Amino acid sequence: MKLRLPAIALLSLFFFSHVLWADVDPASQMKNFIESVTKQMAEMQKTIEQQNQLINRQNEKIQQLENRQPQVQMAPSGEGAAAPMSDYEYNQRLETALGGANKWLKDLKFSGDIRGRYEAFLNHSGNPAEDDPRNRFRYRLRYGFEKVINPDTKIGFSMASGEAPTGATSTGQGTNADPTSTNQTLGNLFNYKNIWIERVYAIFIPAFAKVGPISATEIGIGKFNNPFEKGSSDMIWDRDVKPEGIYEKVDIKLLNSENLRVGAYGTAGQFILRENATLGSDSELYAQQVGLNAVVYTPFFDRPVDFLTAGSYYAFHNYAQKSNFILNGTSLARGNVNIDGVTTELDAKHFDVIESYSEIAVYPYGLPTRLFFDIAQNASDRSEGDGLGTVGGENLAFSFGTKLGGIVKKGDWEGSYAYKRIGANSVVGAFNDSDFGYNGHANGVGSVFKLGYALADNWTLNAAAFYVNNLAQGAPGLGTRGMDEQQQRYQIDTVWKF
Repeated sequence: MKLRLPAIALLSLFFFSHVLWADVDPASQMKNFIESVTKQMAEMQKTIEQQNQLINRQNEKIQQLENRQPQVQMAPSGEGAAAPMSDYEYNQRLETALGGANKWLKDLKFSGDIRGRYEAFLNHSGNPAEDDPRNRFRYRLRYGFEKVINPDTKIGFSMASGEAPTGATSTGQGTNADPTSTNQTLGNLFNYKNIWIERVYAIFIPAFAKVGPISATEIGIGKFNNPFEKGSSDMIWDRDVKPEGIYEKVDIKLLNSENLRVGAYGTAGQFILRENATLGSDSELYAQQVGLNAVVYTPFFDRPVDFLTAGSYYAFHNYAQKSNFILNGTSLARGNVNIDGVTTELDAKHFDVIESYSEIAVYPYGLPTRLFFDIAQNASDRSEGDGLGTVGGENLAFSFGTKLGGIVKKGDWEGSYAYKRIGANSVVGAFNDSDFGYNGHANGVGSVFKLGYALADNWTLNAAAFYVNNLAQGAPGLGTRGMDEQQQRYQIDTVWKF
């Protein structure tokens, strides 16, 4: 920036003033005038140059401050710029402003979701007592938090909706009607709805346990997310099931090269099913799972191919005996038959389930694609034919299917198909998929179609269709198990996550 003075105007004014009032020789006056003006202009030019230099330095400082703006704290109006705060000063001010709550808020994570569902049923059979077509509206609410309290430990707590047991009393052990469902059906004359403790847990991940190829060790206690979901399908575990007890998990790195990564893991669980059961004999579940995961980079796909294979063993101790499968007067052994006349035992007598699960994930043309196969057998099925058609040999279950796409953000979509055949004595009907089956979660065969779309980053719209036939095992006339029944179930969901 340059300063320019109206030199011509000043020169003219100075000249005419001397001419009009001068009392000396005009030539001598003119000479003196020119010398005086020349001297004054030289001094003015020097002053202007000094001012221009000062202005340039100020402009440079302003530019430097603008470049450093993100690091500068602006003082209130009328004050100068304050120096940047140190981390210590910032933490002190934050603690003072929050009354010390900042220590609790650090590493604290809240999460939850709300789901609204419309569900329709169409039932087909020759049974005159079959249910009529049904329409219902349901909701699901879940919310909770997880807090890291030190580098090796985190704790969590969550609540969820769910329906109370039919005819439950004050001695109903404080449980909802179904461990495989957090849905609440709208109705019941505008009455208030229930909310239950869904999870309460502590998880330890000790850093000192990272030794050699062991990349992580995890120990959980309480009521927690199912650690066996990774190597199983919902043919074994409904995704709403939250086991109770203790589990241990170890992750191992076997190989890590440029084009191949191989890892293994092992999980063990000691879970409580019924403590101090009505007829004695506590009921527990002892579970083990080992898995192998390989990630392979190939020239055929932009992203690596992901393989997972796992084997599991589930020993349900005392579950099928002494009425331990009955809760608040309702049997949770849905689809596990009991027609041999002993009401306190299931026909299978015992459930020692061996499962093999495999899946592969690929990305052809950038489309996530997953294929899976799951097979399980009850190795301790001791049911015998007794002339009433008891289900001897129905101890095998299998499922296979595919999933395309995946929902992460707005505009994403996914679709899936699964086929299942679940024998009546193969898996525990209390804990597998609650939407599959006519009168239970086992003893059925059929197909499941699902489709989802993200309307926004945290808002999805889903649709599902179930076409399931019961396996019609046993002699006709012995209840619904002796008839070839089919159920069609349709669901439309909208889910908001927070």
